[in-house]
Amino acid sequence: MLLRKLLVLNLALAGVMTLDVQADELDTFQFRAGQTWQYDSNVFRLSDAVIAPPSDHFGVTTIGAKIDKSYGLQRFEFDINANRYNYKNFSALDFTAVNYAAAWRWSFTPALYGNLTTDRQEYTDNTANFQNPGQLNRRTDRLTLLDAEYAIDGPWRVLGGVFERSSSNSQALTFEGDSKVRGIEAGVKYVFASDSSFAYRLKQGRGEYPNRVLSSTFASDFKDREHEFKLVWPITGKTTIQSRLSYFDRAHDGLAARDFSGFVGQLEATWLATGKTTVNGGVVRELGDYQTNNISYYQGNRFFIAPTWKPTEKTALKFRYDHGVRNYKGPLTGFVATNRRDTTDLAVLGFEWEVIRAVKVTTSVFTDRRKSNEFAADYKSHGANISVLASF
Repeated sequence: MLLRKLLVLNLALAGVMTLDVQADELDTFQFRAGQTWQYDSNVFRLSDAVIAPPSDHFGVTTIGAKIDKSYGLQRFEFDINANRYNYKNFSALDFTAVNYAAAWRWSFTPALYGNLTTDRQEYTDNTANFQNPGQLNRRTDRLTLLDAEYAIDGPWRVLGGVFERSSSNSQALTFEGDSKVRGIEAGVKYVFASDSSFAYRLKQGRGEYPNRVLSSTFASDFKDREHEFKLVWPITGKTTIQSRLSYFDRAHDGLAARDFSGFVGQLEATWLATGKTTVNGGVVRELGDYQTNNISYYQGNRFFIAPTWKPTEKTALKFRYDHGVRNYKGPLTGFVATNRRDTTDLAVLGFEWEVIRAVKVTTSVFTDRRKSNEFAADYKSHGANISVLASF
């Protein structure tokens, strides 16, 4: 799937280390407010081969609310927050992002149930490639999904659904452009007595690239097809594996040179090492749209590890390291392949302290680096932030 759902990672780089204060199950309504202050040594992710990268300090003010309520077999959830970004030196970058997630966890009978969900996430995508260096791109992802699951006999389930997803950019000339896809999905699922499950889904979608200037080298419409396999396997009471493997194919109308296909997926494991230590890690295979005259798509591999140590009930020390490699492919006829290859490294070390039940303080430091064999596509940055979040 072309779902760019490293959102927490992107928010961390932008200075909004998501502070998820867990409410009790009985809490129906929750209000929250917070403030983040961050320093970033290379706010535009520029290469020092071209210019001395500018740094900046900025703050993010957050207000939000959450509703979670059950009525019989039905459950309703709504979460909304507004984030106001204010930069000290580059005030032209100031903006307000309003994000939300809503869900109806419906059930007509104990055997027939599903979800109707919709969400919107706007964030600063400061590692994006576009044709106006020295600016920031704000990316907005939306997803609406109606799915259903029916238990037909013992462990077997029938799956179905319809969806619409879109991505848009504040910068007009991005190489990973705006897109919108509508589609359907159908499949089967087997649930084991051990609570393990294995599922297959066929997803088919029809999409377009909105706001694109059409030419002989850029198509406006495309078709997606994906064969997806998912496995959830709690190996022991302390170790769980979740995996997804898909074969994805995108075909562009009237411009086969832009087509691409291949395997995508993720293998992730969570290990409760001790009563105070949890280790999460995995590997990811990526495939994405990226269009210039010399490139049509990219293939990538990443691995990550994220241990958490809780010395007390109210404190936690967290670390995350991501390493990835991207290769860019698919030149148009008559253009020479760039053979571009990027290597990325991101490390974040954070500390959380629940001062009282309603107040949490988080601080972190990070380093972010990309090396590339393409001139001026490399960058390096480091920074630190501190956040305070109150919820009640």
